[in-house]
Amino acid sequence: MSGEIYQRADSPFWWVWFYDATGVRRYKSSKSKDEAVARKLLATIERKVRAEKESGLAGAGSGPITVRRYAERWLNERRARGVASADSDEDRLQHVFPLIGDMILSEVRPRHVLQLVRALEAKRNEQGKKKLAPRTILHVYGALRVMFSDALTEELIAATPCVLKQRRGELPKKLDRDPTWRREAVFTREEVLMLVTDQRLPERHRVLYALENLGGMRVNEISPRRWRDYLPGAAPLGKLVVDTSYASKRKVLKAATKTGVVREVPVHPALARILAAWHAEGWARQYGRSPEPEDFIVPSVDGGLLSSSSSYKRLLEDLELLGLRRRRQHDARRTFISLAIGDGARKELLRWVTHGPEGDIVDAYTTPPWHVLCEQVAMFKLTLPEGLLPSGSAVAVTSVLRQEKHSMDTATSMWRRRESNPQHGTTQFRGRIALTRDFPGDFGPSSSRPVPRHAA
Repeated sequence: MSGEIYQRADSPFWWVWFYDATGVRRYKSSKSKDEAVARKLLATIERKVRAEKESGLAGAGSGPITVRRYAERWLNERRARGVASADSDEDRLQHVFPLIGDMILSEVRPRHVLQLVRALEAKRNEQGKKKLAPRTILHVYGALRVMFSDALTEELIAATPCVLKQRRGELPKKLDRDPTWRREAVFTREEVLMLVTDQRLPERHRVLYALENLGGMRVNEISPRRWRDYLPGAAPLGKLVVDTSYASKRKVLKAATKTGVVREVPVHPALARILAAWHAEGWARQYGRSPEPEDFIVPSVDGGLLSSSSSYKRLLEDLELLGLRRRRQHDARRTFISLAIGDGARKELLRWVTHGPEGDIVDAYTTPPWHVLCEQVAMFKLTLPEGLLPSGSAVAVTSVLRQEKHSMDTATSMWRRRESNPQHGTTQFRGRIALTRDFPGDFGPSSSRPVPRHAA
């Protein structure tokens, strides 16, 4: 028998007794004179005890399941499942442990979480000068909310305590500590050109900056890219396949990107020239031999995986050498998106290059044609000085894109004529105007679609 309800002479309420997950007999009042309420309470307790035993966190001598103990197991399981945010979640929960880490998981209430948020809002760094940014506090609360939601699913708690609302003033607004910094968190076109061409910088650094600023990739996505991931023969632009990322903090190569999707990144004409020169001569000068397909495109000094922390230190040193103000590595990604859109690229298409599909049902049924994505990347205007690098395919690529655009314009014109006058052609294109507007290369069934000039 795991438990039972009973009445006590000194109390008007029904009581329950039960064995907890550690095998200790416990007693609890139902705070009700209704027998049915007491039986319902006992059933709830028994489910929780079973869940604690199944979690592996409970047992003789293990003590109660605290927030810290559950969080450690929760983070390990997220890493095992390949959840991209596991490392970030661990960093965020470090703000939680000093305040409620030793509390029993099931005893945390909304008031405790509210007190936690208030304490974080007043928290200062070691120098006592800067508070945590509101955005950071929201990230901490977000990680805690997901953790308690999973604990609720496991039936380790009866209800989640993370029920705070921004509209009630319980959570801060999503702002940065310095609201003005994001506006300046980009490189200018001239600064990008300096970073990828200035001979005062090591060539390995310049190639990395080119991949960041002209490819829009995260550092942890560039680090594991091998030469076999680069397909320079794809048309109208070369292709970089991004299917893995490197967790430099744990030194683990993850078989997934941050967003969990495989991306194909069109290689900007200027980036293609830089990679061609790097592959032909630069890589061998740095590492003493010609690169093989399994070699990393931009390895560390010793040929291994590049660390984001060490590359950030090098960036700060290089910016100081060039006389440029400090910026983050991630600002290169912001630069690529901002300058490309400023030059005419469409953000809903550029998103497929930098992030992949958003995940809604429409994206699941949508694949923009390769040449359309190439056209968005090629709109980013950056011209390398002649003679600085071996001549590349920039002119040829531009010519191909122009031919593709002419082919699409011609096909669109044919489609419109057929729609306006079905007697001059088949009506199978009817109803396709939305797709044609968004992705001009998609003209319906393959039997009636213009034959592409290249393979996507």
